[in-house]
Amino acid sequence: MPSDQTTFSAVLGVVLANLRKMKGIEQGEMARKMGVSQASYSRLESGKSSFSVDQLYLAAQALEIDGAELTQRLNNAVKQLNVNGVPVIAPLRANATKAGESGVDPGSMLMGAGLAALLIGMLTK
Repeated sequence: MPSDQTTFSAVLGVVLANLRKMKGIEQGEMARKMGVSQASYSRLESGKSSFSVDQLYLAAQALEIDGAELTQRLNNAVKQLNVNGVPVIAPLRANATKAGESGVDPGSMLMGAGLAALLIGMLTK
């Protein structure tokens, strides 16, 4: 994946990190509220792991916001990234039909996540 792309999970992670910090919640507390380890939550927030629908709603509950508000914030961030020329994609999973053809480079994906974090950080200030 080119470094000027990012994933939906990475963008969601940045949205959650920003909300968590605004509310003064530490990663460990967020993880505890969601019923996952701090390391697992850290991987979710950094975009290294993908969120399940259950985890998305558990994160919203931990932040004491509605799931619809969290998904709306995600949608707004994705739209803003697209406006700024940063495509947000869903990477092919190992069990996907075209997974062998994807050419996805995990290092590039993380670079895209870093770019997304930078852009979202600038947009939320």
